[in-house]
Amino acid sequence: MKFSGRAALMVLILTLACSAGVFAGGGQEGGSAQAGKQVLRFGHTLTEQDAYNVYMRKWAEAVSTATNGDIVIEIYPSSQLGSEEDVLEQIRQGANIGWQTDFARLGSYVKGLSVVNAPFFVSDLDEALKLQQSAAIKSLNKELADKFGIAHISFDWIQGQRHVFTNKPAKSPEELKGLRIRTAPAPIWVESVNSLGCTAVSLSYGEIYTGIQTKVVDGCELPYNAANNLKIFEVAKYVIETGHIFQLNAMVVSHAWLQKLPQNYQSILISECDKAGLEASKALADQTAASKKNMTDKGITVIGRDQLDMQAFIRESAKAYAALGLTDVRAAVYRDIGKN
Repeated sequence: MKFSGRAALMVLILTLACSAGVFAGGGQEGGSAQAGKQVLRFGHTLTEQDAYNVYMRKWAEAVSTATNGDIVIEIYPSSQLGSEEDVLEQIRQGANIGWQTDFARLGSYVKGLSVVNAPFFVSDLDEALKLQQSAAIKSLNKELADKFGIAHISFDWIQGQRHVFTNKPAKSPEELKGLRIRTAPAPIWVESVNSLGCTAVSLSYGEIYTGIQTKVVDGCELPYNAANNLKIFEVAKYVIETGHIFQLNAMVVSHAWLQKLPQNYQSILISECDKAGLEASKALADQTAASKKNMTDKGITVIGRDQLDMQAFIRESAKAYAALGLTDVRAAVYRDIGKN
């Protein structure tokens, strides 16, 4: 059949577009012919020097190599992509954007996911890595993807235990009463800190140092590495090693965007993210000892777990689960991972 004029031009455009992969089918098996070149802009709030940023770049390099350059991940530190709220909304709308967030934030969409940031939920790396195999967690993640368009792709970016830094020594929930301790402004963080016996106060991350210095708050709760980077040893005399939250972070992308990739490319994106996250987590664990030593060298006094009434802290933590309706979720996950 012959075409002339406008029809001939349209046929030529369609032919060139198809040969370039513009109309490649999403979610199919296969390689680059099905995928075309895809760019994922991935952002976070941390600095360019942070270990997470370093290992995110390694993730990007590994994915590019494994897909022969078909999947390109561009990393944007220091909130260059915008505020977390705006970025997550773009992700929900299907944009080719990803973000490193936490389970408190994801809990604002699917409440049950906030259990991962609840007090004394998991205690070490081995337990944390089991979570991705939990049927209860998988169900919550499916709800996050199906109802809110957010795909959670990795559990393996872990910052470790959070402790209380303050100017008053304490060894039990009773002794922490009346102390105003800074935490992040999310229900699970607030209830977790309140369950320790103290009073949670929400301040932005950048206000922690001055907040303690000016006595707006009596202290904060952070992992050792973050506390050391913020020079909390200059404004706090004690670290109380409660380890009340074993902090896992979440790596999320648009569910709609992810489903457009061929299945083998989805697998590469996720498996390489897990691999880089585990390396980052181990690097942070190694840094923790150095951060602790630097803080003690600078004069901070450590009140270790062997000096604390840990049974009282763990017992009181049940209040956080009850306040947010997470007791049954915790029980379901514990059955899945074999934790008492």
